[in-house]
Formats: sequence, C-alpha cells, structure tokens
Amino acid sequence: MFSTMQEAKQFAEKHHVRWIDLKFSDFAGRWRHVTLPADKRSWELIDQGGVGFDASSVGLMPLEKADMVVKPVWETGFIDPFFPEKTFSFISEARDIVTDDPSPLDPRACAVRAMDYARKSGICDEALFAPEYEFYVFDHITQFSGLGSGYQMTPLYENEASDENRPGPHGGYHMCPPVDRILEYRSAVCRVLVDLGVPVHYHHHEVGGAGQSEIEVRLTPLVHAADHAMLVKYVCRQVARQMDVSVTFMPKPLFEHPGSGMHCHQTMYKNGQNLFFDTDGYAGLSTMALQYIAGILDNGSALLALTNPSVNSYKRLVPGYEAPTKAFFSPGNRSAAIRIPTYARSASEQRIEFRTPDATCNPYFLVAGQLMAGLEGIRNKKDPKALGLGPVEENIFSWTPERLETLRSLPTQLDQALCALESNHEFLTVDGVFSDHFIGSWIKAKKKDEARFVGNPHPAEIDMYYGF
Repeated sequence: MFSTMQEAKQFAEKHHVRWIDLKFSDFAGRWRHVTLPADKRSWELIDQGGVGFDASSVGLMPLEKADMVVKPVWETGFIDPFFPEKTFSFISEARDIVTDDPSPLDPRACAVRAMDYARKSGICDEALFAPEYEFYVFDHITQFSGLGSGYQMTPLYENEASDENRPGPHGGYHMCPPVDRILEYRSAVCRVLVDLGVPVHYHHHEVGGAGQSEIEVRLTPLVHAADHAMLVKYVCRQVARQMDVSVTFMPKPLFEHPGSGMHCHQTMYKNGQNLFFDTDGYAGLSTMALQYIAGILDNGSALLALTNPSVNSYKRLVPGYEAPTKAFFSPGNRSAAIRIPTYARSASEQRIEFRTPDATCNPYFLVAGQLMAGLEGIRNKKDPKALGLGPVEENIFSWTPERLETLRSLPTQLDQALCALESNHEFLTVDGVFSDHFIGSWIKAKKKDEARFVGNPHPAEIDMYYGF
C-alpha cells in the first residue's frame, strides 16, 4: 500500500488519522502492539529510530540484550476497524538499535530471509501459501481454579428449547442454517478481512457439531500469507468480542469432536510459471514438486516442532480422523500428511496441501519452515517413492497394524518433535534463515510448555482416578 513513511503520513493526514499502532509478533506467534499519537514527532521517531521496547518480555532477546526498537513495514498499513478512534496500524519488526538489523528471533524477518534464500538459490521467484483456518465458536467458556482446575465450554445452541437443530460431534460439515448458527459471525469476520485486503476464498461450517468453522483464503506470497494469518486470528477474536461469543483456534478443544487444523496449500513460481505443474506428471505434479514433497515429509518429524508446537497439537494428530499420523502423500486422500487436491489440475491451480499444521504455530515460522524443508528436498533431488513416502491411494485406517508399520510415523507427542528438531535442523539453518540460537531458544520455550502440562493434573484424571 505504501513504500515510504512520507506516503503513509500523507495518507494519514488526508484521512484525519488520530493514532499510529505498531503490531509485531512475539516469539510464540501472538501480536503485541504499541500506540502513538499521529503527530510530527511520532512519524519522525518511527521512521528514523523506531519505538523502543523490552524484547526480552516477548521472547525475542535475552534479558541482558533486551533493548530493541520496533519499526513498521510501510506496505502493510491499514486502518484498524476495531479501535475507538481512527488508527493507522502497521505490521512491524523488532530491530537492533545500532545496526537496524532484525532481531535474530524476529518471526517476520525469518520469513523474509526464507523467501530471500529461495530467490537467491535460483529455484523460484515466489512461493505462494494459503493456510486454511479452522476454529470453534462457543457461546462462552467458563474457567475456574483454586486447589484444582477445570473449564466448561458452552455451545451456541445450549440454551435453545429444541434439540432438532443440534448436529452430532461429526455432523456439522457444510450444514445450512438453522443448524449453522455461526453464519452471521463468519460473514462479519470475512467482510472485515476482505476490506483489509485478505483474499477470502470461502467460508462454511466445519465437521465439528459444537460450532466449528472454516475460512479459506487464496494463495498469496509467503510473507503476506503469514501477515494474513495474524490478521485472521486478530479479526476473529475482535469480532467475537463485539458479538459476545468466544472463539478458539486450539487444535483439540473438545473430546470426541474433530480437531482444528491449519492445512497449508502451497506452490512455487518462476518467470510466471507454476513450478509444481506438469500435465504429464503423477497427479499433475512436476519432478520439482515431488522433490519438494519429499523434503517436507523426510524432515517432517523435525518440522512438526514448528508447525505443531503445542502439547494440545498432538491430541488432534490421532488415528481415525482427518488429521495425519503417517508421513506420506496422496491425491485426494485426507488421511495423508500431504494431499494433492484432485480438483486442482490446471497450471494456475496446481498445488500441494500439507495437512499437519495447526494454529498454535507462529505463522512466520510455519511458512518459512515448510519452504526450507521443501527446498532441501529439491537441492538433494529426493524421491518420495524411494524414501517410502508415497504415493498411497488407499484408506490407511483399513490396513492391518503390520502393514501400517511400513509407513513412517509422525511424532505423537511434542517432546518427540522437539527431539527430532534438536537432531535434524540443518535444513532450517541454511544461509542463516533460522539460527542455532533460534533452534535452542525454541526448544527451551516449548519444553517449558510441556513441563507445565506434565506436572499439572488434568480434569479427566480426577474423573478417572479420584476414587481409587
């Protein structure tokens, strides 16, 4: 939208903007922000030095090197529709005070480095991504604590007199109103997203009967796709607050109901040509696409530490659901870790879909990690068939246990993914896209999450064992 501070400032003056808001991702993938008055001093500060902040408090630097500045990416500017007075928001990056270099842990800068490396390698001009956004909308959630802990999630239909329009745990897929009680909410979210430049493809009720929804977007350049992921979650939460409902992107918020993923569609282009398309190739895929697939799946166990980085992630990745547990690819098969959409067979539509990720990821690390894994497969000319990674064109959940063992398993717990990342991260650190410092910091942060869960009795354990 803008290329310089001056362009942004002129726009702000023309539209009588009162405030400037700088939004930036913390290490885990949540937006933080700082707000300034839209006056001459603020514009000069933002453009020249940046706004100082404590980077250690958001996981981007150690305590002894905490002083950093946040600086906007001018092209990302938008009028924030949720602020009480007219506010100009910019997606921003954390930078060194002296050198102006990005923090080594700054998420957005990592995604930029990944795309820069892909171009410098000569493999592609652009990598395009389109995450799918699955989430649950509840009437409200009640959490309580004390000597113990617990929660109660109340679906939107809970207080209705009749049961006739209550779908079962797996009965919500593409349902129409009145079963689809979330249509008004989704429409309000998507209306804002379209106004903010997010290319919405469609939205619908998902499988989960207790209020699961999905919003799909179109393929966009890698860094913008991650920016859009941050915007989608922001808008979903803000609209939920306005409509007095509760939204969660947790991978597995409900027992026996489907989990919520963030499947990632992706492809690469060079000189305007889709590099993943070959009309004569298997499922319309080029040799490069197959190598890219092999790179993701062969590095899949380590990659899951970035794409599925929470304890809750692995409650979704269980056999029998449409969440993958084995590392293989297939056309059309929704139990595959990578699915080739069979309805996308043209040069403009051909892509792959990595089905493992969920929204507890940091979107910038999500796209950068997948790209680096895929590029490693291309560099080393990996063959997915030779590596035992597919294609598989059958329902693997009908196989015998012995036959299932012939497929490579994905991690079933967070600690397994973290161990895999610790032993296999060279594909990420090529050309400094990710750093060894990042790998160590990420593993340390996620082990803290796991330790908190392991040491905390779950409400289900009280139900199962209290009377023993």
